[in-house]
Amino acid sequence: MRTKGANRKGRTWLTEESQLPALTVDQLETLRRFALFEIGVDEMRRALAGVFEFALEPRIAAGDSLLRTAKTHFRVPEPGIVITRAHIVNALERKRFELISERDLVVWATVLLMNDAYSLDPGDEDLIADWLNDISLNLDAP
Repeated sequence: MRTKGANRKGRTWLTEESQLPALTVDQLETLRRFALFEIGVDEMRRALAGVFEFALEPRIAAGDSLLRTAKTHFRVPEPGIVITRAHIVNALERKRFELISERDLVVWATVLLMNDAYSLDPGDEDLIADWLNDISLNLDAP
């Protein structure tokens, strides 16, 4: 697998995944804690600065939809952080009890989908993918 990037002159370059650094134990723990809503997006961003960058910005030309971009600068961990049905239940319960906002839920689902360190539980992969996509795309719709 290759990671794509661009230099200052706008030229595209590729990096072999084997040449990328592995995530540290602390970085993996940060991702695990984010998946459980133990930390917020700002703390996750700080802990993964330079390793995982993402943006969720409104696209004016396309109405109120979001432009979702992510750049990963790490080797995909094996095994990845497995996202299960319990993660979805936990997130929806937190929203139900107003411990998080709808926006927090959208950002959470979007990050889980965009970050290659996360993998979906093979036994429930379709269900989890559907829920994450629904939260990420439909809750954020105008």
